[in-house]
Amino acid sequence: MKNKVSLVTFPPVRKTRKASFPNVSAAFLGNPLTEIHPKKWIPAFAGMTPFRFLLFKKSLRITSMTLASILVVHVCFAASDDTAGVSFVSSGLLFKPLVANTFEPRVGFFSEVNDNLFRLDIGNSIDLLHYRFSSERADMALGMDFFTYTQLRGERHFHFPVNTVDYFFGINVSGEKELSCGMVSARFRISHISAHFVDGHYDGTLASWRDRRYPIVYSREFLDPVISFEPKAVPSRVYAGATYLFHVDPAWLPKLSGYAGAEFYVPSHLSLTPYIAYQATFMKIYTTAVRHNVQAGIKIGEFKGRSLDIFLSYFSGYSIHGEYFDVQEKYTALGFLINF
Repeated sequence: MKNKVSLVTFPPVRKTRKASFPNVSAAFLGNPLTEIHPKKWIPAFAGMTPFRFLLFKKSLRITSMTLASILVVHVCFAASDDTAGVSFVSSGLLFKPLVANTFEPRVGFFSEVNDNLFRLDIGNSIDLLHYRFSSERADMALGMDFFTYTQLRGERHFHFPVNTVDYFFGINVSGEKELSCGMVSARFRISHISAHFVDGHYDGTLASWRDRRYPIVYSREFLDPVISFEPKAVPSRVYAGATYLFHVDPAWLPKLSGYAGAEFYVPSHLSLTPYIAYQATFMKIYTTAVRHNVQAGIKIGEFKGRSLDIFLSYFSGYSIHGEYFDVQEKYTALGFLINF
């Protein structure tokens, strides 16, 4: 039997680039619907849809432009002395964190007195750019915030399962101006918070979520302006602010809330500063309510700088944690904070 011979035709050979890598610059600058798909050249992006990859590219562009702008401003306008100009990544924060406000940068631990629950705060803020005016006795700063608020439950053998965690990040602009009677300062934040249940909220024995409370999508993006005044006559600070949610899930939550508070200190020469702080937050979930937060303790270290705070606090109102946003809580806690 004769072997059948079939003719095989090949497509014309196209000229290709000598490099074995795809045109990454074209991928970042071209049309996401027609460009090289990311999963063909970066395995980490294998699960991305073109739309999500487009969002990633835009975020990368914004980040690159921001960093480039900061470097240009720093190089062109850097201060030659301590009187005026721009400084990059200055030490400390221009606007000091509000003591009785929950959503502030801190590293610390809270232990509820009458319950086996704990709160662990981890995070910090940093002023990336600091501008000092020469003749106005005023300063401005641009900074970023990254921190978490975690609720833990105590168990035997020094185990602390995590019930829920809230992630907070954003950018802020702050400023201060010295007056004859004291210091006026302000801060404006654009921030995001999202909340998530973790392993501690799940009962493995019963194979169910605790208290029949199931995970929900809780996320919010908001604007947060606040203004404060520190009089020269009394070592204290009073402030008032508001929060506007321009995007939130669940969508039915009210957009606007307000808060006000005060702090009082007793400075000494022994690096021990007793203090007390209070904040009232006016908000609405199902009904209008006020969240109360009181903190009294001793600062060990610098009065307005690095210190260790040991305190007793009282909380009453709707929970600060997004997964428990509609739960009323009331507790007293002992704790400590590390101020940077």
